[in-house]
Amino acid sequence: YNTYNFFALYANLDGFNYSGEEIPLSKRTESDRWVISKLNSVIEKVDTAYADYEPTRAARLIQDFTTDDLSNWYVRLNRKRFWKGEYNEDKRAAYQTLYTCLLTVAKLGSSIAPFYMDRLYCDLNAISQKEPCDSIHLSDFPVKDDDLMDENLEAKMDLAQRVSSLVHSLRKKE
Repeated sequence: YNTYNFFALYANLDGFNYSGEEIPLSKRTESDRWVISKLNSVIEKVDTAYADYEPTRAARLIQDFTTDDLSNWYVRLNRKRFWKGEYNEDKRAAYQTLYTCLLTVAKLGSSIAPFYMDRLYCDLNAISQKEPCDSIHLSDFPVKDDDLMDENLEAKMDLAQRVSSLVHSLRKKE
């Protein structure tokens, strides 16, 4: 909810509606590539959890991605990109990345939180019109894209997250 509100606030201010051309992943920042890679890893794991009839595991995967990776890392690391005055390619890439993550999270969680995820989907799609469906429950479940996955980049960011968390806990302790 907070991540969507952040997105909606700045997207509305800048008039982002996803009508521009898709910025290729190769032209996006390392943090964009990381979160898209992580998103595709989550798609794979959530799909497996649902196939194994383990909705609790699926919900935790979605929650961890949304809270830890998307909100606490991606949005925090990229806040300045959204705050910039000029509406350039870098800012559009940040919007496109966050939009993709939010829409995909909505689809992943639609079985668990059907009403909220449908609202999120409809709110995102009302402006972009990128999805042909009137409801998330009529849309296709996300499929991971191996071309967008970068295990090495995910491992590097995981290490950076752990180091940062350890330093933060040491600072708090002292």
